[in-house]
Amino acid sequence: MRRSFIDRRIDAMLELCERHRFKLPPFAQWGAAQYRARPAAAERIREAGLGWNVVEFKPGAYAGEGLSLFTIRMGDWRGLAAGGGRLYAEKVMMAEDGQRTPHHFHIVKTEDILNRGGARFVVELFKVDSTGRRLDERFQALKDCEMLDLAPGARVALEPGESLTLEPYVAHAFWAEGGAVLAGEISLANDDASDNYFLPPLESFGPIEEDAPMRYVTVRDHGRL
Repeated sequence: MRRSFIDRRIDAMLELCERHRFKLPPFAQWGAAQYRARPAAAERIREAGLGWNVVEFKPGAYAGEGLSLFTIRMGDWRGLAAGGGRLYAEKVMMAEDGQRTPHHFHIVKTEDILNRGGARFVVELFKVDSTGRRLDERFQALKDCEMLDLAPGARVALEPGESLTLEPYVAHAFWAEGGAVLAGEISLANDDASDNYFLPPLESFGPIEEDAPMRYVTVRDHGRL
């Protein structure tokens, strides 16, 4: 993925946030110079994995299987057993029209997926066992204050303002339908590197092609600043 492409998608997501009056924290606009000028803040950002991610789930297929997201806050998942501290996380995502995030599930994390504005946001769900095998059984999921009884492969459409709670071992894919969606995720603090199980597993992401100067710092850039 090219740096110029990543920066253009971040520009588009910032415009979408502005359109729906969703304000990101100031460090969303920081470049490399601001990170270097604020080393203590930059270290907190790195430790928590905060900031930008522009993802292609299949190489070269961002328009069909991709997502842009910003991690706003992330508590320390290592404190979950003690039951205290910042045990929560929040992300905001841009799903473009028809753009799909493939099925994946979590073992630890419970999350609420929100449609914060834009078009319809569709979530497709089924239960899995600890190996990721799809289970042929009904299950329940909370949509705002209404408990839904769902069959395997059910699709739940979220209009702006609506949300859906996803518990561990509920595999889910999602996409925007009819336009771009500004989506949100509020969840238990988690380690994204160890509690995201994609079906099938994803290929490793290749390096960023530096075809233009970096205007925004992504999570993939943290290790080199």
